[in-house]
Amino acid sequence: MQNLVRHTLYLFLGITGLTAVITLAGVGYTWFFSEAKELPHLEWLIGSVLIEVVAVIVMLAKKGMKYLPDTQTDNEPKDTLKFMESFISAGTSATVVSNRVSWLVGDNKLISIFQSKIENGTRIEIITPNEVPEVLRENLKGASFIVTGESVSPEARFTLVNGDRSGAEKLAIARGVHPDHEITIFDNNSGPQIIAMAKDIIRKSKELSNAA
Repeated sequence: MQNLVRHTLYLFLGITGLTAVITLAGVGYTWFFSEAKELPHLEWLIGSVLIEVVAVIVMLAKKGMKYLPDTQTDNEPKDTLKFMESFISAGTSATVVSNRVSWLVGDNKLISIFQSKIENGTRIEIITPNEVPEVLRENLKGASFIVTGESVSPEARFTLVNGDRSGAEKLAIARGVHPDHEITIFDNNSGPQIIAMAKDIIRKSKELSNAA
């Protein structure tokens, strides 16, 4: 499929280039060689070149945008929590990897969303290096808490949804602190390799937790 798209794009670029060459040749002939100083249908050729150039730009822009991740910058913690609510609600499973879970303990709305999805059969996993507060375990019965017990907290902070549905995964990676807390969202077009690495981190975290 990608080869077909590539060949179609090359063909379109070739037609545009050929039309431009014919148009320039016509303009040059009219200016330097033709006594009538007029070439039939020259305005159509010029117009078609302009339209084709615009079409190529739009096509390349649409193709390029498909492979760019979405980003957002949150000024306040409430903005991040609102994003998490929306992001997790869109998936059939969610794995949260964080060096701490204190941000989740006090968010009753997000906890209720987690609990609702758990009750509907959604798999929820929370991976963290430190022991999870008992109150959170009580509020999120049915969720899997994976404690790695690492002495040095990892820098990775991300949430993977639809991790058990190949091709439908979405990954949100957080970095920085408020008011410059940036979230980058990848899917299988914009970051299949990043998603694969996130899955590897999750798998190795589970192995580390089981070995502890």
